[in-house]
Amino acid sequence: MEFVQYLLGFVLNQYIRNMQFIDFKKEHFSQNEEDGRYFIQISKDEVGYEGVEVLEKQEDQTFIKADCEILDEVHRVTIKMKDPQDIRVKF
Repeated sequence: MEFVQYLLGFVLNQYIRNMQFIDFKKEHFSQNEEDGRYFIQISKDEVGYEGVEVLEKQEDQTFIKADCEILDEVHRVTIKMKDPQDIRVKF
């Protein structure tokens, strides 16, 4: 049992250590004039090719899953939102 707990702790520590993120302010977003939505494009050279998770910053400085559309393209990731927010992109 102790070995299982040790192994789970080791795996969790490795996962947390390898987790990276970039924070963006709502001012980083551009507005699409055709549909009025806001977007930001991030090169996959910055976030890698494994996919991203987008979190929205709350007033109490915590993060929750953002209400957004993520377009995973060949060379970039595009994040679209109805209203721009401060976000954290985890990769």
